[in-house]
Amino acid sequence: MTILKFLEEYPTEVSCRSDFRMKREQEGIICKKCKSKDHYFLNSKEQWQCKKCRFRTTLRSGSMMENSNLPVRTWYLAMAFMSFSKKGLSAHELQRQLEHNRYATV
Repeated sequence: MTILKFLEEYPTEVSCRSDFRMKREQEGIICKKCKSKDHYFLNSKEQWQCKKCRFRTTLRSGSMMENSNLPVRTWYLAMAFMSFSKKGLSAHELQRQLEHNRYATV
């Protein structure tokens, strides 16, 4: 995938969130409380709710984005930049490309 195809496929935060939701559902959501695999999605909260114990699981829960305040699209862009580069990408260059203020976050 090229950067142009990436920007075409994921133009907004909503498109990235819906793609991430689809990928999470393909892997399967497991309740942290009762270990059930039966869930339904609450569109208004963007969370899955367990059918057995009603425990809610957020979109980012259990992923590398779990405790991050960055938008999902920023994560997608970072992964895209890292995969597009044959020789790797420094954190400083990634910070520059994403126009992010804090180096520590990157």
